[in-house]
Amino acid sequence: MEKEIIDDFTDEDKVDTTFNYWDIEKDNEIIGYFDRFESDDNGEHPVLTTEENKEVHLPSLIVLNTRLRKAEKGNKVKIVYVGDEKAEKSGRTYKNFNIFIK
Repeated sequence: MEKEIIDDFTDEDKVDTTFNYWDIEKDNEIIGYFDRFESDDNGEHPVLTTEENKEVHLPSLIVLNTRLRKAEKGNKVKIVYVGDEKAEKSGRTYKNFNIFIK
């Protein structure tokens, strides 16, 4: 005897797979609380929680990731995208940020 499987799912059961990403070109500054680094296809990226208790995923960029390594879970952080800069040694262009941690 096989049981019939009833489709009793509603919209409340739907898994939300969308992420709220910080668009640095649109908003050059963000303030929130450092939560964690999350694995992705490029390695990992930082995740902040805003005062509205929303997660914001930040871009996976070496400068940003390196500087945010000093933050601990719950630290208040302010990140300001200051624009593209050219590295003296390699001549490569990279996105630069000012990071503030409390």
